[in-house]
Amino acid sequence: MEIMKLISEFNGSGKQSVVEWLEKLELVCKLRGIADVASVVPLRLTDGAFAVYLQLSRSERKTASKVKKTLLAAFAVDFCVVYEQFVNRRLRKGESPDVYLAELRCLASLFGGVSGQAMACVFVAGLPEDVYQFLRAGSRREALKLDQILSWAQTVLKDDGVPSRSEACFGAAPN
Repeated sequence: MEIMKLISEFNGSGKQSVVEWLEKLELVCKLRGIADVASVVPLRLTDGAFAVYLQLSRSERKTASKVKKTLLAAFAVDFCVVYEQFVNRRLRKGESPDVYLAELRCLASLFGGVSGQAMACVFVAGLPEDVYQFLRAGSRREALKLDQILSWAQTVLKDDGVPSRSEACFGAAPN
């Protein structure tokens, strides 16, 4: 079955996010026109994750929402741990600001989300110190939206360096 190649196995070991795995599984099923997601789930579960699935009654196994709820309850990360990962997340060397922001958004969604302003603050705070200081120097930074701040970060990090004050236009998003 071709669909089996598109969906990785999930074993519940903690090396893979159950939330991400379920999202990918649902997306592949949707793209392939499979309405009965519950029938696909057990085919991609192994080890402890399959054992948790087997504890469901036959009727519960037929309901995708119940299967999803059970897997999330068993394998989702604790909200406090996710929040700690969110506030401590930093842009990694060589990582794109887009990937960094996407991971921040994913972490935030796992504990209920944050406002755009809070996301912007955490994003900027996780940038390298020189970039962080440069972005903070903008007189209208607090008026910028997150996508504008992302553009700033992309521009500043593009050449792997911070432009001098004479090269930059403070308070405006890059073109």
